Amino acid sequence: MRRSESFSHRKPWKLSQAALFGCLLIMTVILVCLIKSGSNTNVTLSLQLSSYSNMALPMEEELRTGGQGGLPSIPLSFEEAQLSDELLQGGKEAAILKEKQDEKEAYADADAATSLTSTTMEEMELDEPAIGNRTLTLQLQHEDKHGGGDSDKDWTVTIPKEKLREEETTAERLIKERRVVCDFTAPRSDTCSMDGDVRVIGRSSIIMLASPPTDRSPTENTTWKIRPYPRKWESTMELIRELTVTVAAEPEQAPRCMINHGVPAVFFSTGGFVGNYFHDFTDVIIPLFMTARRFNGEVQLVVTDFNYQFMAKYQQILRHLSHYPAINLDADDRIHCFPHAHVGLHSHRALGIDASKSPNGISMSDFRGFLRKCFSLKRKYSDGIDLQSRRKPRLLLILRRGSRSFVNERQVMRMVKGLGFKLITAGPEETKNISRFAQMVNSVDVLMGIHGAGLTNMVFLPSNATLVQIIPCCDLAKGCRYIFAEPAPDMGIRYVEYEIRVEESSLIEKYPRDAVVFRDPLSIQKQQGFNAFWNIFLNQQKVKLDVRRFRSILSGVLQSIKH
Repeated sequence: MRRSESFSHRKPWKLSQAALFGCLLIMTVILVCLIKSGSNTNVTLSLQLSSYSNMALPMEEELRTGGQGGLPSIPLSFEEAQLSDELLQGGKEAAILKEKQDEKEAYADADAATSLTSTTMEEMELDEPAIGNRTLTLQLQHEDKHGGGDSDKDWTVTIPKEKLREEETTAERLIKERRVVCDFTAPRSDTCSMDGDVRVIGRSSIIMLASPPTDRSPTENTTWKIRPYPRKWESTMELIRELTVTVAAEPEQAPRCMINHGVPAVFFSTGGFVGNYFHDFTDVIIPLFMTARRFNGEVQLVVTDFNYQFMAKYQQILRHLSHYPAINLDADDRIHCFPHAHVGLHSHRALGIDASKSPNGISMSDFRGFLRKCFSLKRKYSDGIDLQSRRKPRLLLILRRGSRSFVNERQVMRMVKGLGFKLITAGPEETKNISRFAQMVNSVDVLMGIHGAGLTNMVFLPSNATLVQIIPCCDLAKGCRYIFAEPAPDMGIRYVEYEIRVEESSLIEKYPRDAVVFRDPLSIQKQQGFNAFWNIFLNQQKVKLDVRRFRSILSGVLQSIKH
């Protein structure tokens, strides 16, 4: 019994010795074979680098000049003159800084959220290498002795991150092109595009390419100044923070990165006329969509003249443009680093995009589709109404308070209902919640109102819907058409206008019929300036609509809807 137990204990030990000896023998044979075949085997490492495709800035067409100094002759919106005065009066910087301080206290959580999502340099060193994730492929190429041909085989292997750092740094330096391309020829905005190791020095407003461009000689310009707001002909540009785009003379002179971002950055301002609904879309939202949409959310928004109310109001739009909390450039002392930067926004026209000049041919149709996604808008088309249908076409009437409001509001409302429309009215309070109001606008067939920022909501209308603009007197048609009529076709929207007569204006109660106000209104602008013109014809004027005369216009709209 003991002999049997002793044998059972010894047998596994002897078997283990035999197995170990066998393994050593096999490894020796394999090693010898590998050494002999070394002259016929080539081992190569293929480093596959992922990078953003960067487009060269399209050159704008030559400026059509007019007016003073060869500046482009661009009609001004009627809201901007008053806003410009308010911004420039009473000490420009003091008022703005006080407003920003109040807003900072009210929205302190916004900065906290940004800080929580930031990645410090120390965290990066403990986690992923600063140059990001890469895929390594080990490719073995050897001659097939039996078949006489080449046979390739790819093996995916895991190599320690520390060993990859030197290889990746070298590969990026060889493959990635370093360049700065600036365009100062466009009539509305200046822009700079930067590729390479871009470092942003927060509060100092410096955006630096850490190494000299690969395609630029040492004697060429290495510093550019940009105010990233697309109204470069306006006096309000004086209040937009100036950013400096520059190139380090030597890489060692560039400040050390504190936050590494694996995505491009887009720099823009929320100053200027931001706060006026028309300018929110014309000067920021549409240009930002045109500039940032190509990155499909993988882009960091960097904002100067940071307007907390704007950022909160349009958060649904901004979240669809960027997956990351926006950086307040003016309040951030850290050094942020990016692989690509776009400073300034592309901008073409009021409430519009020129698809022939935009990145990737983006159009207003794309923008309106983007808005439908942001706000979950159901109607893409307004199909009209069958003559046999009992459904009434829906008309949304924008009601202003104060300037350019209806004196006979109730009479206008009765006329609209009498024609057969289902009337919906919206005053300033109803329009504050952009998400809810976008749903309302998208549900109607006709949007109607006196010229003003509220008509900007046409961007939410379904295609084939109708915009009816009531134009105040006197000689304002050209400016009003530029702002709302010209953008309509690219949105797929029908446009109808009604220009009131002198008798329908409240100005007839203030000035005699033969006054220069009615005889030659444009002379007031020439002699007294645009602010005086604006104050008389837009700030003081109200409308007493001739409902009988207007009825025929609206009746035609109704007939175009029914089929």
